[in-house]
Amino acid sequence: MLTPLRHLVVSAALLLAAAAGVACGGSTTLASVDAIAADHLEVVRGDERVAETTLDHIRGLEATSFQEGERQAEGVPLAALLDDLKIDRAGLSAVEAIGSDGYRTRLSPEIIADPNTLVVFAVDGQALAEHKGPLRLHTAERSTSVRNLRRLVLY
Repeated sequence: MLTPLRHLVVSAALLLAAAAGVACGGSTTLASVDAIAADHLEVVRGDERVAETTLDHIRGLEATSFQEGERQAEGVPLAALLDDLKIDRAGLSAVEAIGSDGYRTRLSPEIIADPNTLVVFAVDGQALAEHKGPLRLHTAERSTSVRNLRRLVLY
């Protein structure tokens, strides 16, 4: 049991440690999703950014095309993108995809590995419409697709 004086000393030490982390450039929280640049995709684990990529980088990866109604969409398989970013998928229990509006969906390892789970960047050879992109997560189940993809959270 802590005495009142000891409790005060421990509390002060914790506050100083937190302040030192911020003063040394450390961050105790990530930026809000809507603060991430539209052409960037951030990958985090807990409160640590483990990777970041851009629309231009994703366009440079080997893309896959698929028919979406009468339109031709183009994107990169999520699994291939994670591999390119040196993310070890073997240890993942899930990935949560978050859009700029805060909409989020959690993907199982099976959905992550599905070659039809794509980070889409173009339709009919053109950039995505502003309300859908510039990046969009596409899955076989429409309910797990995310517009304006900004962050992937690793679990």
